[in-house]
Amino acid sequence: MIVRGEVVGRWVAAKAEVQWTEACRAVGLMRDGVLVAGIVYDGYTGASIAMHSRCDDPKKVSREFLFAIFDYPFNQLGCKRVTGLVSTSNTHAQKVNEKLGWKRETVLKDYFLDGDGIIYCMRREDCRWLDYTKRK
Repeated sequence: MIVRGEVVGRWVAAKAEVQWTEACRAVGLMRDGVLVAGIVYDGYTGASIAMHSRCDDPKKVSREFLFAIFDYPFNQLGCKRVTGLVSTSNTHAQKVNEKLGWKRETVLKDYFLDGDGIIYCMRREDCRWLDYTKRK
């Protein structure tokens, strides 16, 4: 079940190196009454928004959830891009992002205590997850 709100946001923030505030928005995936994945959005500029994620059980992530997390910035807000930031030490997150279609944009030297920061970008025209409703 797709869920939204502060509970999801605080759950994601607890592990995703992001601070939950009233300006943030969140989308989560609940299975059997337990949150298994979630997204926090912040830094909305009109053209762009930042996305921070947490996923405790990747096997339970659905296409419906992937549609929902990109539907919000692209279809509801009208953003041109979504931005993500991953430490160079987090090779698992890098692989997941690239498998989902994110593109590496640049590297921020010494951004994290454990490595550089890789800025990832998902542009609306590159987001294959928005086609989910057409495949139903």
